[in-house]
Amino acid sequence: MVAGIGSPLRMDDQAGLVFCDKLVERGIECVKCEYGLENCISEILHAGTEKLVIVDAVIYRGAKPGEIVIASEDSLAEKYSLATTHTIPFGILLRMLHDAGIKEVYVVGVVPLNLDYGVEISSEVADSVEKLVNAFSMILLEHGKR
Repeated sequence: MVAGIGSPLRMDDQAGLVFCDKLVERGIECVKCEYGLENCISEILHAGTEKLVIVDAVIYRGAKPGEIVIASEDSLAEKYSLATTHTIPFGILLRMLHDAGIKEVYVVGVVPLNLDYGVEISSEVADSVEKLVNAFSMILLEHGKR
């Protein structure tokens, strides 16, 4: 299962939401989680998935805006500099997901340029989102996943 996370009112924080919208336009299922994963956790758990890929804007020290960061759950535990832009600590969400039966969690993050209030997304983040949509579409459609 793929979930896109973000705030529609905080510029580059919408990266995961825009990603999700673009996947859905291509006929690929994506759970859109506005304002945080915790707001759609019920939908994710009811789907009965064992693997979850989360796409979100992430703050990663040393990375440039638009840079794509891919992390497994193990590396998230090791690298405390990776943090989503939402309020519930990621470790707590991971524990909840595991307790509910999700075995593998991956985060695909896009480093934001601007998290101010607004509806425009920076070109750096928009370009990266488009690259991710193309990559996910190719992989998921190739394996017959919708």
